[in-house]
Amino acid sequence: MLINCAAYVNGVNQGDLDIEAISDFLDAKQPDGSFVWVALLEPDALMLAKMQEEFGLHELAIEDTNRGSQRPKLEEYGNTLFLIVHTIERKGDEFIDGELHIYAGEKFVLTVRHRVTTDFRKVRTELEREPAFLAQGPGSAVHGLLDEVVDRFFPLLADLEERLDELEETIFASTTDRRAAAEKLYELKRDTMCLRRAVTPLEEICQRLVSHKHIMIRDDLRPYFRDVLDHVTRIDESLDNLRDMENSAAQTNLSLITLQESEITKRLAGWGAIFMVPTIIGSIYGMNFKHMPELEWAFGYPFALALMAGGSVGLWWFFRRIRWV
Repeated sequence: MLINCAAYVNGVNQGDLDIEAISDFLDAKQPDGSFVWVALLEPDALMLAKMQEEFGLHELAIEDTNRGSQRPKLEEYGNTLFLIVHTIERKGDEFIDGELHIYAGEKFVLTVRHRVTTDFRKVRTELEREPAFLAQGPGSAVHGLLDEVVDRFFPLLADLEERLDELEETIFASTTDRRAAAEKLYELKRDTMCLRRAVTPLEEICQRLVSHKHIMIRDDLRPYFRDVLDHVTRIDESLDNLRDMENSAAQTNLSLITLQESEITKRLAGWGAIFMVPTIIGSIYGMNFKHMPELEWAFGYPFALALMAGGSVGLWWFFRRIRWV
């Protein structure tokens, strides 16, 4: 589906452009930095074939976009750069992994969204407020798109860190459901890995854009790409720290489960020993033999009861002292 198609001359939007007129605009003599910006959402094969015809895109790149579910990467086909970056959106309690495919040439930018519900009109609007920057050509649009993708990672990272803080606060509470805590830790690690899969490859892509010699990437734009790289590096480092803290929390929760089981075992063993005293004494005095000590003694029965109670209380006091009961 076509979202937007507009031409820019000297950084100023010339209005919507018909798809059939794209090639005419590209063939006409335009001021330096002029370009066409097309945005598509889940396009079909016919639409992509039309874009391939208008912009002269490589068939392998179009094949990747048609298939979707591609890994993040940066490839070069002649004078055209082809970028695939992953976006992460939160839907309820789940992180949804989407893709943004960017084709950038000397006079055009084509973006294709797969499984991405939030559009990038904000980027286009903000760039149009700075025509001097947008007049530097397609590279300025690519920077704006990448910068927006990275900026959307920060709230997700903050959400992950907040969820970990909440888990750390409850993990040492005696009333915490250990199984529920383990499930939440697993969900947190899953979402962290999802975000990490999108961020880590983007760091290499930005490094290449900073150092890559391409007609689209002017020297004046390199500091801006370097700024995006700095943001990506910060997020990646934060994810490393977050992963380590999650592993520590998981190990701590597992240790507390083991400790809790050990405490239960000790309590059961302690109470078992306490009840063993009257059981042994009762079993001995309950044997049906004629000649037994104190069998004819008037105080034999009270003595047996006192011995049971005294032994049980003594063991209870001992186990209480060593915190077994």
